Amino acid sequence: MEKEQAFGQDGVPVRQPLYTFNDAWTEWLAGGKFPIAFFGDSTFDGANTTDWVRNVPGTDNVSRNAFPFVLERLLREAAGNSVLRIYNAGFSGQTAKWAETMLEQVFGQTSPYADVKMIGIGFGINDRLGFENEKAYRHGFKRSIERIVHWCLSKGIQPFLLTTQAVVEPGVLTQYADTYPMRTSEHIESVANEAKRELAEQYGLALIDLNRFTESFMQHSSHSLQSIISDKLHFGDVGHKAEAEFLFSRLCPRTIVADGYTKIDFSSQKVFDCVPEDWLTMPDRPADRFKVFVDRPKANADDGNLMSAYVFVRSEKELVLKAYRTGSDPAAYVKVNGDIRPLTGAETNLGPLDFGLYRLDVRTGESAAADFKGFILE
Repeated sequence: MEKEQAFGQDGVPVRQPLYTFNDAWTEWLAGGKFPIAFFGDSTFDGANTTDWVRNVPGTDNVSRNAFPFVLERLLREAAGNSVLRIYNAGFSGQTAKWAETMLEQVFGQTSPYADVKMIGIGFGINDRLGFENEKAYRHGFKRSIERIVHWCLSKGIQPFLLTTQAVVEPGVLTQYADTYPMRTSEHIESVANEAKRELAEQYGLALIDLNRFTESFMQHSSHSLQSIISDKLHFGDVGHKAEAEFLFSRLCPRTIVADGYTKIDFSSQKVFDCVPEDWLTMPDRPADRFKVFVDRPKANADDGNLMSAYVFVRSEKELVLKAYRTGSDPAAYVKVNGDIRPLTGAETNLGPLDFGLYRLDVRTGESAAADFKGFILE
């Protein structure tokens, strides 16, 4: 049965988004600010990160190691834009019920976030402590999130939803066993996050499954849980960096997501800053896995770029990055997140890539040769 069209309080059809992530990206490329806010609890605010400054409604929080600021820095570099903004509207200890009463104070005309275009709505972790059972938790939380969605739409702001950061709370802490029986990770995921998934479907909102990613990051990355989430509840610097890179992969459409075997070459649709099309060779009978490559002289010996790519690795199995070319010019190299790695032959093993975001730049070095085939991650 077809769902009935949902409307915001101002009569705007919810399934016709006011803005999309691609609106943000293209506006950033054009030099615009296009602010996006992340509205949530202490896991957004940055508690447990280095130099954390507790957020206060009505102020512009810039805790440097919380994911909103890290994300802003990554996006500014990618878009070549020093004015774009990602607002940190995280407030430690708070709930969706509190949030629905604070919208004007946090995002109203006199706030530093008054020009926000999109709001990513979190919450759900602290909320479980204020209800007597799962049914009440679901009903109260879902109602509050829905009210926040309606407020955003009535103000011409596009809401989207994020599931919560994963936590390490399989069972209730002994001292809270009688007081807070729902203080487990399962309650957050099975109640609050499910409510968000339902609301995203109902209202046609973008949903970013932060919970699924952060669970996978905790389980499969090379980082210890002590370094990721030392208090079992709040991510530290390592975790917030991972979250920022994951969110970058959702906001920057250039990002190639590698969750298994991945080939990146001149036929890849998301590579950028590449050689001119007329430099390419496409042999009738490829000699290997690469059906298109560059292998030709260039007019000078200046260090030039052959290919660039953003790759977000989220494979549960370790992936090794290898680079391939035709010859063995010793000047050529790859920059992996700015770190120079010489290309030593026709095949160069660049080592394993852990969970995270990588910028790959293939350079000729000071050479009159342009020679590169591509990368294989496997």
